[in-house]
Amino acid sequence: MYRFAHLADCHLGAHRYTELKRLEIESFERAIKRSIDSKVDFILISGDLFHSNIPNMEVVKEVAKILKGLKEAKIPVYVCYGSHDYSPTRTSMIDVFESAGLLKRVDKIRREEKGYTLDFTADPVTGAKLTGISARRMSMEIEQFRYLDRGPLEAEEGFKIFLFHSAITEFKPAHLSEVESIPLNLFPQGFDYYAGGHLHERIEKYEEDYGLIVYPGPLFGSYATDLEANANGKQRGFYIIEFDDTIQSTNFMPLDFVKYAYFEYDVTGKGSQEAMDDIISKLQVYDVEDKLVMVKILGELSSGKTADIDPLRIRNLLMEMGALHVNINRHGLKRRERRRIRVRFDQDASKIEESLFKENRENLDVLRECDVDVAKELLDVLKRDKEPNERRIDYEDGMFRDALRVLSLDKSLGDLL
Repeated sequence: MYRFAHLADCHLGAHRYTELKRLEIESFERAIKRSIDSKVDFILISGDLFHSNIPNMEVVKEVAKILKGLKEAKIPVYVCYGSHDYSPTRTSMIDVFESAGLLKRVDKIRREEKGYTLDFTADPVTGAKLTGISARRMSMEIEQFRYLDRGPLEAEEGFKIFLFHSAITEFKPAHLSEVESIPLNLFPQGFDYYAGGHLHERIEKYEEDYGLIVYPGPLFGSYATDLEANANGKQRGFYIIEFDDTIQSTNFMPLDFVKYAYFEYDVTGKGSQEAMDDIISKLQVYDVEDKLVMVKILGELSSGKTADIDPLRIRNLLMEMGALHVNINRHGLKRRERRRIRVRFDQDASKIEESLFKENRENLDVLRECDVDVAKELLDVLKRDKEPNERRIDYEDGMFRDALRVLSLDKSLGDLL
């Protein structure tokens, strides 16, 4: 009985915050260690080992150290490009690692008169035969799938694995319906295992005439949406597959060492200050110590500005409470839309002003508190031009006093003026 590990979408180097950088590397380290402990014969990485084709050199150093350990343990690593670590114009770090003997690409494709052709790479210990098609930016690999010479691939005997980094049209979750994809009928048939990447979802399906198709999903997550899903209970990890002439077992290996806290708050029906005070009050009783905290704030404010929901104040509070890292998602937060104002412009200026005040009364808090006539009178005060030779300080002081008089505040504030 033989074993192999299947990883995908490691996206090493994706994060810029120190704690998240540490967690993404630790996820990879843990996956490799568990693979070694499970005595796998080889490891597959179905694209996006790195988040870019030329990643940060500190990340490269850490990954090189881990891959060197696999080489010393005589565990080969077979890969294909992902959409992030592929470049059409320059050498990728994947190519550098292959030149150093730390991994092997099995996705080398040739264009010939009859179409695109692929060769197999045979694993020396197990005899498993591997090939595949890499990702390209904007799913441009669809041309290679469409014109692939599938006959020789399907006729090859033995235990066969096909690596790819593309969404399969028939398997896309509803929320990824707009993602570019490859129809299943463009894949070669008759492989024992189709090692997928690109979809940040765990999918395991057996398809007649094809074989077992598996997406392990990311090890940790490269985007806030991934981490939000993790905080809501989605498991991340990789697969270990046992096989001889055929697949004998599939085992998902969860990486659940990261602790999360998730907080969601709907501001609908609340003013910005009320919502902010309530958010702070509720967060103060949350257990966030040593946790990666995901905060999601959504809904429509009844008054105030979205900027009043202060992410810095929220983040500082949670970090003081011992959070490992705080991510705040305010993309679903909005202020109440103002009603469209309709006025007739064949009226004189005073009538238009009156119409505007009446139409806009519900949009502006200050207008709800005073009569339209008061608003018009206040506008007249504010429109007064500075008189010739009038000092600026006198002009501003007079306008201020007249405004207080209109608002009936001149008597109550008289002693302060």
